[in-house]
Amino acid sequence: MNLEYLDEIAREAWAGNYRRVGPLSTGEVLYVALASGRMRELAPQDSIPYAVDRVGPEAMEHMLDVWRSSSQPAEGRQL
Repeated sequence: MNLEYLDEIAREAWAGNYRRVGPLSTGEVLYVALASGRMRELAPQDSIPYAVDRVGPEAMEHMLDVWRSSSQPAEGRQL
């Protein structure tokens, strides 16, 4: 997984823009969903524990480093 690329997509998803999520693999979608706080919108069928396990410890460590101080998205926010 190219985590920097996924972080770009996650920033867009955080703002409510999901256009670039479609072609991603399941694991990549789960990373974007977790990082952006958009599990409900991007992976409604999956639980957070499942997503964390699927993404794996290295990606989670990267996510925590990059996204630690980010707020949760506001409902209905659009680009």
